[in-house]
Amino acid sequence: MNSIALPHRAIVFIHGTLLSVGLFAQTLVGTAPQPRTALLEEFTAIRCGNCPAAHSVANALDGIHGPDLTIINVHGGALAVPQAGQPDLRTADGTSLWGIMGVAFQPQGTVNRRPLQGSSAWSSAVASVLAQPSPANIGLATTFDASTRILVVDVEVFYTAMAGAEDRIHVALTQDGIVGWQTDYVNGNHTNYAHRHVLRDLVTPVGGDPVLTPAPGQLVVRRYELVVPATWDIDALSAVAFIAASPGEVHQVRSVPAAGGATVGIEPVEAAQGPAPFPVPASDVVSLPVPMGWQGGRVWILDAFGREVVPLSVPVDRGRLLIDVQGFSTGVYHVRFESGRVERFVVAH
Repeated sequence: MNSIALPHRAIVFIHGTLLSVGLFAQTLVGTAPQPRTALLEEFTAIRCGNCPAAHSVANALDGIHGPDLTIINVHGGALAVPQAGQPDLRTADGTSLWGIMGVAFQPQGTVNRRPLQGSSAWSSAVASVLAQPSPANIGLATTFDASTRILVVDVEVFYTAMAGAEDRIHVALTQDGIVGWQTDYVNGNHTNYAHRHVLRDLVTPVGGDPVLTPAPGQLVVRRYELVVPATWDIDALSAVAFIAASPGEVHQVRSVPAAGGATVGIEPVEAAQGPAPFPVPASDVVSLPVPMGWQGGRVWILDAFGREVVPLSVPVDRGRLLIDVQGFSTGVYHVRFESGRVERFVVAH
């Protein structure tokens, strides 16, 4: 924890164990190798006139990649100092990150903690990360007590391959839709700009929570707690967890709602029958292949945060599921069969 921690932050405990997967029935993280997911840490400020264009790039990438990309906007520098009537989106942790990352101006960003880049390079950097395997999978779940405003974040990391001598778990809290001033050199200044992915707090120390000498097949379990200030809208907050080498790049990152979100430990199994889900994205009906030899049975439809969605019906036509998605929100969904087979589809309206 920072020596300049704010009074509201109260970590009740941070502890963890390193277990063989056979000894622990994890539910938040899968045990099969998975691709890397991407973390974009965008360094920005409310009085940075070039920053809205960078925000647009980040938000467009968010729409393209969905849960495979997590964004944290870190406000800092001289241009983040608010004037009268402007919001103060700075944090002590954000200031520390600016120093650690060597940020001298904004807008800039790091993708999976690679060297700083301008927004024109973010798309290719994200694509490069998503094409790589990860030696570790990470999952998380949150619970929030409205009476005490204590937020609990449970994190699980499962190693599928050898990693470095030491990794670090990082947990952050971000908030969407904070309305306030934003300088804009292109479109004119905004008095009611919706600031997205704003870093509110690092739950772990700035340098992360150490995981020493992990090995393939091991599961790391951690729990973190903090008190959420009453001025923060819990329904607009997200918990972000990522595992990274120390020092080095991010292995994998996940994000869920702070008010009761969770990842799902999904395992890929046998190949599906027939072509991939279509159309991409879907707006009315999506058609998905069923597993080879599938004779019917339970099917779960989960949104990007692992919450079950209950459709009115899921008919089967010539070896494919036909799912009416007209009532679904725009986003990424997973269909999970009893056999463990998982299909992914995208909805856009």
